[in-house]
Amino acid sequence: MGKNKSDQLIIPIYINEKIVLDMLAILDDGFSMVSQVNYTEHSGSKSEQNIGGSVGTSATLLSKLLKINLKAEVSHEGEKGSENSLSKEKVHTNVSLLSKFRSYLVEEQILKTDFLIEDVHVGDFIEVEGELQKNPLINYLDIFTDVFRLADTFSEKAPLGEKTKAKAQKQQENETLKQIQALTGDLKNSGTIDFILTDSQCTAVLSAQEQYLANENVSEMLGGRFKVLGKVISVCKDENASIDLLRKTTLSILSENTLDELLSGFKNDGVEQFRFPELITRIAGPAVMVIPVAIYA
Repeated sequence: MGKNKSDQLIIPIYINEKIVLDMLAILDDGFSMVSQVNYTEHSGSKSEQNIGGSVGTSATLLSKLLKINLKAEVSHEGEKGSENSLSKEKVHTNVSLLSKFRSYLVEEQILKTDFLIEDVHVGDFIEVEGELQKNPLINYLDIFTDVFRLADTFSEKAPLGEKTKAKAQKQQENETLKQIQALTGDLKNSGTIDFILTDSQCTAVLSAQEQYLANENVSEMLGGRFKVLGKVISVCKDENASIDLLRKTTLSILSENTLDELLSGFKNDGVEQFRFPELITRIAGPAVMVIPVAIYA
């Protein structure tokens, strides 16, 4: 177990509980999250009692991972006896199990925390730290949506003559907005969403499942500095390789120029006066694609 207690006291904003439980179960061929400890205190005439406790989970898992004492001993010596029985249950939460799993990876030197991109391979467990950002393409489309809503607000407050003109454009803008929302929905295909985290060594693309996010309001998490524990599924060791942010969508068949023209067409629908961020559809190496087990502070 790591010497730094703060590494164990983690606060996750994302935790894939299924992966954590599966990994721990694999390590010990199945386990229970609840352990029960029974012990008896006894004193008798000129007698000494050493009573051991029993634990509901397997000894191997507890000794290697959960660090729960496997035996509770009570010694007592006296003239007159009395006996008391006590039963306790220890329940682990998903966060405590995550902390124990991470401790196991650290102890066994499986987790790579300070590494060079040349030393990272598919299948490695890594921990990277950096500022959490939304998929740049989703961010780009979300800004489009917000701009259209802003333009709609201004049109409602416009003078009467201009309102008539704005109303004539509204139907076309609504159609454009539907197309943008459809593109955004395609990027969140199958309930997954990409996050980007830049480490000192590389950029990590995190293919996260929305159901495991602790906070449904993703915007509150963006810009904060977090650590990510995950398993590497793709490695781009240099700038000649890249990770396609459109890989999960039908848009991946389009060239970057075609996609840029498509989105530029949206800009002509009354929002060309706004400044938009650079359109990014690929993350150039050095970069890794990661299935995140947890994102935490």
